[in-house]
Amino acid sequence: MHDIRLNHLQKQQEVGIDFIVVNDCSYYYHVLDTATMFGIVPKRFQYKGGIVPLSVYYSMARGTVDAPASEMTKWFNTNYHYIVPELNEATPTLTENKPLLAYREAKEKLGIDGKPVILGPLTFLKLSKGYDKTEFDDILRQLLPLYVKILHELKNEGVSWVQIDEPILVTKISAADVHRLQAIYKLFASSVPNLNIMLQTYFESVEHCREIITLPVKGIGLDFVHGYVGNLTSIQTVGFPEDKILGAGVIDGRGIWKAPLQEKLDILDVLTKHVTPDRLIVQSSCSLLHVPVTTKQEAEAELELELKHALTFADEKLEELAFLTNAFSENRGALTKTLNEHERISETFRLFRNGNHSNTS
Repeated sequence: MHDIRLNHLQKQQEVGIDFIVVNDCSYYYHVLDTATMFGIVPKRFQYKGGIVPLSVYYSMARGTVDAPASEMTKWFNTNYHYIVPELNEATPTLTENKPLLAYREAKEKLGIDGKPVILGPLTFLKLSKGYDKTEFDDILRQLLPLYVKILHELKNEGVSWVQIDEPILVTKISAADVHRLQAIYKLFASSVPNLNIMLQTYFESVEHCREIITLPVKGIGLDFVHGYVGNLTSIQTVGFPEDKILGAGVIDGRGIWKAPLQEKLDILDVLTKHVTPDRLIVQSSCSLLHVPVTTKQEAEAELELELKHALTFADEKLEELAFLTNAFSENRGALTKTLNEHERISETFRLFRNGNHSNTS
């Protein structure tokens, strides 16, 4: 796992990714990682406190002879699944600062000043079970000091950016949840005022965009692939604050096909009508965990050439991100050849998919 983590980070470093996320490599599921970081372990697994051992961690995920596994359910509208945290009689406590450990590893081993990621408190509680709705705010009050402690320790370590994922914001949340969200991030801003927080959403367009973009955070990450129409309409309607960074998710983190790069550049150009280029970060629409690692092994597969050339997995998406970042900020004329090649491949695959080819097997 150590080698895998460093390998994933090094790939991003070599390609030239500017904001490299750390703490996104899991032994099983990142929601389970969050639960165990807060010591939220069902009693049937006989957890004794402290750092949760891997034996207990995997027992929660897979079950044992004496203790059934925790429930697994769908992660929003994807085919990815997560282990549902059980809050029955749990008293959250910080067992270890996993984002901090991941940051230290990346910096010490590879010299990467990473961007630690953590699942946000509103999303975490909304995805958990084992409590009555009337207990929600009490549990949230128990969790928030732990989040503040994590952020404090990250800031003291020299971390400049932290990504807090709140994908629950692309669902229909209540007015009470919006109020909770505002209280949560007001607390974070006042407790750790000099830490840059990127509030990240994905999978769809956000609800309550006006309230979300005015939260006291430094950046907002939005999906401009699956949530393109909704998020763009919201920005065109309510604008975007001049003191914030926009993380524009234009590369599909869930799809396996080459991105139409010119089309993505056009989207970025549209966004610059509302956000100055220096406040716009090119990123994937969501984590790349939803796609295979690389297309290199496909070279020997018995696939039509048009299909092979159209595939783009995680490693190749990193290259697309780097290309778009350079094309967006530099002279695009020098990159015309690559853009034209991408368009040619996309058009060839479109014809292939529609049956307009002569070598169908």
